[in-house]
Amino acid sequence: AALVAAFLGWMFDGFEMGLFPFVGKPALEDLLSDSVPPDQMRSMIDNWFSVIIATFLVGAATGGVFFGWLGDRIGRVRAMSISIFVYAIFTGLCGFATEAWHVAILRFIASLGMGGEWALGVALVNELWHGSRAWVAGAIGAAANIGYLLVGVLGWAIAKYSLPTMLMVIGLSEGTAASLSDHGGWRFLMISGAFPALLIFFIRIFVPESHKWEEEKASGATS
Repeated sequence: AALVAAFLGWMFDGFEMGLFPFVGKPALEDLLSDSVPPDQMRSMIDNWFSVIIATFLVGAATGGVFFGWLGDRIGRVRAMSISIFVYAIFTGLCGFATEAWHVAILRFIASLGMGGEWALGVALVNELWHGSRAWVAGAIGAAANIGYLLVGVLGWAIAKYSLPTMLMVIGLSEGTAASLSDHGGWRFLMISGAFPALLIFFIRIFVPESHKWEEEKASGATS
């Protein structure tokens, strides 16, 4: 169960990481269209795209350190659940952004959870897994590529089929469906990034805490 949770967690990490490079430019074009003159649009999009990618990288590195520390304090499973919640919810909130700087802040917070999930997932599996740890770390790392693939598949489905029609079929109004579908459906794709939050229920029910962490906690409490 721990291996499945870590694999899925990092797979959705890959999905979240692949989202912004895929939808970033149409999203920024949408967000900046009312405030930037047409002749400056391209350079502003490029500038904001670079800023958001940079904040993401800084956040992921920071999240790895912070959530690694948190995992030592409250346990790998609880900390990993929090990290997944952070990256899923704040990625989903990007779909409601109205300014470019909103996306920058939300992506930074989301990246904290992404960096933390990798550190915690590998630590948890290595402490519970009795087979080849190198194979396990490689398998978890490869899961991110499946997440990138999912972004491409979802983008292809949106391009091939009528997204507004599909959204109205599930009960959304015509106006809401059109809003979520504009500019390549970037808002819909970002909101779909909140889906991995459901993984938390699987983790909390089926994934045991690391015995090594429990032993270290007990040892620290008695020393």
